Amino acid sequence: MAIYGPRWPLKIGNEDTYELYSTLKDQINFYLKNLILTSPGENISDPNYGVGLRRFLFEMNNEDTREELLSVLYQQIDIYLSDINVSDISVDATDEQIDANTLQISIVYSIPNQIQKEVFNMNASQTDNIGFY
Repeated sequence: MAIYGPRWPLKIGNEDTYELYSTLKDQINFYLKNLILTSPGENISDPNYGVGLRRFLFEMNNEDTREELLSVLYQQIDIYLSDINVSDISVDATDEQIDANTLQISIVYSIPNQIQKEVFNMNASQTDNIGFY
């Protein structure tokens, strides 16, 4: 059995000190979510770490903002999650009739030496408590 990192939030585990992720996909999805929600400067040990999704949510929800977010996503994943192979990232707005302030992020990736592609999806809006636990 492969050993995965501790599941967040930390909980006491039955077989180890902490409860662990059961699949590599779950662990990578946690890393992607953490990278997207962390604002640059928030991680003291590496002030360049993080996409800073919150700052994009309060910009105009137009093509320029989504292109800038897409660019930052590719850059940050290339630097901090270079062990995964990203084949596609899309940033879309929801139907403006429903909620013009919601972004949908979809990341298609694969793990080296594995054929299967995985998909990470995330929706975020100004009304979400993003980054506040």
